[in-house]
Amino acid sequence: MKIVTATKMTRIDRRTIEEFGVPGEVLMERAGKGVFRCITRMMPDSAKGRVLLFAGRGNNGGDAFVVARLLQQCGISNTTVLLAKESEVKGDAATNLTRLLKSRGELVVIRDTCQLHRIRVHDYDIVVEGILGTGIKGAVKGFYGDVIEFINAASAAGKKVLAIDIPSGINGDTGCHEGPCIRADLTVTMGLPKEGLLRTDALNYVGKLEVVDIGIPEEVIREAQSRADLLTEKEIAALMPRRNRITHKGDYGRVFVLAGSRGLTGAATMVCSSAMRAGSGLVFLGIPGSLNPILEVKLTETMTVPLDETPEGTIAYSAKPKILKWLSECTNAVIGPGISTHPETARLVQDILREAKTPLLIDADGLNCLHGKGEILRNYPAPLIVTPHPGEMSRLTGLETHRILEDPWKVAKEYAREWGAIVVLKGAETVIADADGSLYINIAGDAGMASGGMGDVLSGVIASLVGQGLKPIDAAKLGTFVHGRAGEIGVERKGQLSLIASDVIELLPVAFEEVRLASRNG
Repeated sequence: MKIVTATKMTRIDRRTIEEFGVPGEVLMERAGKGVFRCITRMMPDSAKGRVLLFAGRGNNGGDAFVVARLLQQCGISNTTVLLAKESEVKGDAATNLTRLLKSRGELVVIRDTCQLHRIRVHDYDIVVEGILGTGIKGAVKGFYGDVIEFINAASAAGKKVLAIDIPSGINGDTGCHEGPCIRADLTVTMGLPKEGLLRTDALNYVGKLEVVDIGIPEEVIREAQSRADLLTEKEIAALMPRRNRITHKGDYGRVFVLAGSRGLTGAATMVCSSAMRAGSGLVFLGIPGSLNPILEVKLTETMTVPLDETPEGTIAYSAKPKILKWLSECTNAVIGPGISTHPETARLVQDILREAKTPLLIDADGLNCLHGKGEILRNYPAPLIVTPHPGEMSRLTGLETHRILEDPWKVAKEYAREWGAIVVLKGAETVIADADGSLYINIAGDAGMASGGMGDVLSGVIASLVGQGLKPIDAAKLGTFVHGRAGEIGVERKGQLSLIASDVIELLPVAFEEVRLASRNG
């Protein structure tokens, strides 16, 4: 799904209205219906629930008026707080305000901070904000700023908050906020996702994101300019691998994993286990020889390959011939998790990249072994995927971490082209960049995934999908999305604080099944 700036979305709306004859009030009605459906899903018992809506005088407020009318028609108790005079509401928003009043919806007009005490927010279950929308530039101050702080206080007290289109206070183009902005549990955006919703800082305020189809013509969407695409379940479902009835394990990849060192056997375990859970036919693990008994106990389905090791318990340079032989006999490989940055091991990794011809995924210490030597990646003759987090990307490129975080889209795209590789730049918004300039954004996942081993799981999933025959870019897209969805399911079942990487591995089948069912239904 294309990601556009708020400015471009405004042009898309205008073109839809002017060239294709879709009235603005029709688009507003569709937007309101989309928000209404989300509210009914949020509310466990709509017969008893109450909804409080805040509306500004613009189109964002107009969407809120539609929502309030639909709630009223369904018998769901609600109150709309208008933050302006009724006479200040114009256009399609005014039309829907009139419709709300005719439906006998409850309307309260508040125009200054002193009047906020009139709102008994604790009487409501869900707070909906349609205050400013995507048009905000600069900091929100004065009365509207106080309203935002009032809503955020309700959120801190446990009330669920839904933002219409974008949390008010956030710049729809940049994701920046110079003053107060709404902290939402769910943001329901219209037509296409806006860039400003997907920046790392903005994601702290967006909550979950849902995109509502308001009937923008396909031609308009097709011709819209976009920096990147958002990964969605509906679109990602088409990438799911399918199996014939007559088949065998050799049809689904022989993945070689070079991972682990003394004290870091967990990383190796998680890569291999996640690769098996993601559908690999065969997984082989290259490990320092002295650790082989440990890994044979920890891994049941994976076959271990004992290798020469250094006195410090890392993989020795002398293991190179054996490793290259294994690489030549496998469909693809993962190099890096837990191997350390021991000088001898680092030299081994660098030489493998100079001599091997097998599709590779490089992660974690595999990337750290290339500290300051990212140019080695440019000459690799086979498909290459690198999966750094911002710190690893900094060590690999020499860029300061804060520069990477300022525009991870730009950085990932630039280095994917420079290296001729697929770059999976991990974070709350994981950026997937292909060497051809394509850019994909994944926001599936949860803050509960901020714990050790999650990256190892992701590496195993992506490598497994490559081994099963997916194009590397498709494996990166599907693997990243499913990994994030498994984390979301884990948080639903275990909570944010208790989620660990092995939970995500165990829930990969559930996430894959969700995507598989989406492919059938789509």
